[in-house]
Amino acid sequence: MHPTYRLTALCLGAILCSFWARATVGSLQTNTNPAVKEFGVADAALVLCFDKTVYGLSRSPASLAHISDKNINYVKVETLKPGYYGGVTAEITGGAIKKPNIVVTLEEGGRKNLFKSNVRVQMYCEA
Repeated sequence: MHPTYRLTALCLGAILCSFWARATVGSLQTNTNPAVKEFGVADAALVLCFDKTVYGLSRSPASLAHISDKNINYVKVETLKPGYYGGVTAEITGGAIKKPNIVVTLEEGGRKNLFKSNVRVQMYCEA
């Protein structure tokens, strides 16, 4: 076999392995819906302790804070009309999961000034 063919076969093999590795890493994610952001682990024993809707045409970004007497173990941020409008960017900017207080900051995708869709934020605490 000519050395050029070996090099070509080696490069082709490396490219195929990189695609396979990327597909494997992607399949490990639990939530592939861009309209839903989750923080923490959902559990049937948790109790809903905060439920708030940020309505479309509200100012972006928005921060929602909640202080509870129990630890907040799971937060779900859901865009209610995700189709054409896409999703929102959500991050925890204060407090933490498994702590009694948390601040979630929401921002419309593309850094727009107004939310295009309603966004529902739910926090679940220990029972």
